[in-house]
Amino acid sequence: MIQAKRLGHVVLNVRDAEKSRDFYTQTLGLKVAHENLERGAVFLSFGKEHHDLALFQQATGEPPARTQPGLHHVAWRLDNFEELKAAYQELKRMGVPLDSTAEHNVTRSVYFWDPDGNRVELYCDMVENGFETMQSVGPKRDPLDLE
Repeated sequence: MIQAKRLGHVVLNVRDAEKSRDFYTQTLGLKVAHENLERGAVFLSFGKEHHDLALFQQATGEPPARTQPGLHHVAWRLDNFEELKAAYQELKRMGVPLDSTAEHNVTRSVYFWDPDGNRVELYCDMVENGFETMQSVGPKRDPLDLE
């Protein structure tokens, strides 16, 4: 069996590489590692890996509905609940389209949409050992008030 160590990076097809680059650098603090806008490619990083997210510009096509097979969302971890609350307020201030907030038994989460309709999650962990919690009680979804 292949034993992968962790998820390395995510690549998203986007309609406008520059617009998406600006969105991810301004909302999540990613830095441009490399870009070739003539080819519609942007590679973004938090500064430790060669890239964490790549954006490839595609000329046509609509993203699949969340009820169709394909990517459901991409999640980015924050260090603590205070950072999550501050991020929620910042997303609102920036006018980013918000989807929902949730308190899971292992995380607290804010969900929002990128310019291409991709669902994005910011979350902070709530428990020390999330794997044990997921194994024993499974996931849950309760409302989370961040106002």
